[in-house]
Amino acid sequence: MILLLWACTPKPTELPEPVAEPAPVGALTILHTNDLHGHYLPEPADWLDNRPSIGGFVRLDAEVDALRRDRRDAVLLLDGGDILTGTPLTDLVVGGAKGGAMLQFLDLIGYDAWALGNHEFDKGLDNLSALTATSPIPVLSSNVLTPDGEPLLPHQKRSDIFEVNGIHIGVIGATTEGLQGLMSRQDFARLKLRSVADAVREEVERLDPDTDLIVVLSHIGVEDDRALAAQVEGIDLIVGGHSHTRLTTAEQIKGTWIVQAGSYTRSLGVVDLKVEGDAISSFSYELRDLLPETAPGAASPEVQALADRYEAEISKVYNEEISQATAVLGRSYYHESALGRWITDVLRDTTGADIGLYNGGGLRADIAAGPVRVLDIYQCFPFGNHIVTFQFTGDEVMRIVNGNMAAEAHEKRGFLSMSGLSYSWRLVNGAPEASNVKVGAAPLDPAKLYTLTTNTYVAEQWEKHFGVQPRNLQILEQTDFDAAVAWARKHPVADPSDKRAKRTE
Repeated sequence: MILLLWACTPKPTELPEPVAEPAPVGALTILHTNDLHGHYLPEPADWLDNRPSIGGFVRLDAEVDALRRDRRDAVLLLDGGDILTGTPLTDLVVGGAKGGAMLQFLDLIGYDAWALGNHEFDKGLDNLSALTATSPIPVLSSNVLTPDGEPLLPHQKRSDIFEVNGIHIGVIGATTEGLQGLMSRQDFARLKLRSVADAVREEVERLDPDTDLIVVLSHIGVEDDRALAAQVEGIDLIVGGHSHTRLTTAEQIKGTWIVQAGSYTRSLGVVDLKVEGDAISSFSYELRDLLPETAPGAASPEVQALADRYEAEISKVYNEEISQATAVLGRSYYHESALGRWITDVLRDTTGADIGLYNGGGLRADIAAGPVRVLDIYQCFPFGNHIVTFQFTGDEVMRIVNGNMAAEAHEKRGFLSMSGLSYSWRLVNGAPEASNVKVGAAPLDPAKLYTLTTNTYVAEQWEKHFGVQPRNLQILEQTDFDAAVAWARKHPVADPSDKRAKRTE
């Protein structure tokens, strides 16, 4: 009887799982980063008091996950290019290519697309082809093509269409037209580079009938983003990169919004908009600094584990303390710097050359006062450029002096740090004029043949840096990074302090 009563007792009603409400009709959030450069761990934020270390992929993943929940998955996550070069992570061979670890992170965090940046070519075109061949995420560029006009790389697209919350979003890639001067000559000869404006205009016209919103995912720099917005109609939003610009307020030019999120995974751009009738009806923007104390929760176990694994692997090699820096060694694009003096002295000491040279754009980080690790040297010279020697006459060396004076006088990029070469200069009727030009302790001899040393990038881009082709070029097996580490193991890292370009007024 008892069993019978139990069998007849009704089962408790099971409540259905709560169903999350869908995102409002037409609502869309576009999250964006740019110029990650392999910075997967927190990095100093030089715009904040006391330069706290913020960001990194663990912190980013937590923020993105919280925003996806809050926006009910009406989210598109994009990156504006230059995922490579900057930390040892991008030198690890993962999935058959250097840089593969970055794609692992982008995939786990859930990026929808990334733009092709110029630094993607740093490890060579063959490596980049191997990298994109395994990319689970589309890489976009409408203007970097084969000589036949097709996308250059495996899994590269000119553009792509994403459907989010019923909205069809056309995303068009664009890569800087300065690519020729930012990659090896041999690799550049294997591609065709189109005008950004022409390539994007064609994609806008092709995508417009099938989309509600058109976004350009650009790696061309904020000034060129502004020009593109003025030149090409039909772009709703430009998500930028290349210039490392922290746009804390979105700009609008001729109906096109422009955003960019700084660099090094320290900030996340958050665009909230509503699309009605094939147009943006409301728009708001926030650039969120990824502070540790504002984290909305933990990252996924997978992202945390991947970060921990690579940090441990890299630390075994790069956290070795090898020297002491007696002061901060800073850098500059427009005039000589402590770091520039130091590395050119290192190159000249390594090769025995009369003159050492180094490009300002190749100095990628400062060296802080105090202990110096292998990693600190790597962050200054991450490109793996080999040391070269070559010869110039004194007349040709004078072209370098003239170029340096012009760069310093007008604060334009192009200044070459120097060792063994010195001069004084002043402005005369608005034009720079040199005096007391010396190589070592002796006056520059216009007819004498001098031996110079620099890195392979500067030598390959001789038109831009010298205006005359180096003669008797020799490429050493040693890289600039190798030479700097070897020197630092034997000496304190100090500013040589002897000024080489002396302005006399």
